[in-house]
Amino acid sequence: MTEIIVPSLGMSGMDVTITAWFKEEGDAVEKGEPLFEITTEKLNQEIESPESGVLKKICKKEGDTAAVGELIAIIE
Repeated sequence: MTEIIVPSLGMSGMDVTITAWFKEEGDAVEKGEPLFEITTEKLNQEIESPESGVLKKICKKEGDTAAVGELIAIIE
C-alpha cells in the first residue's frame, strides 16, 4: 500500500486545491504517469504516481483543498 500525500513543491505551509484526477477509484496506475493536478496561488502542477498498482481510494475530490503532507489517496 502506498499513501499519496500532497507534495511540498518547496512551499511549506501552503494549501493546494485538487483541480483534476486523471484516474478513478479502481483504475490501474503506472509509476510515473500523471495521477492528479494541484493548483496554488502561483502554479498548476501535474503530480505523477510514485508507484504502479490500483487506485484504491481517493480521499480528496476535485475542488477540495489539502495541506502539504496531507493524505489524498491510496494505491495498492
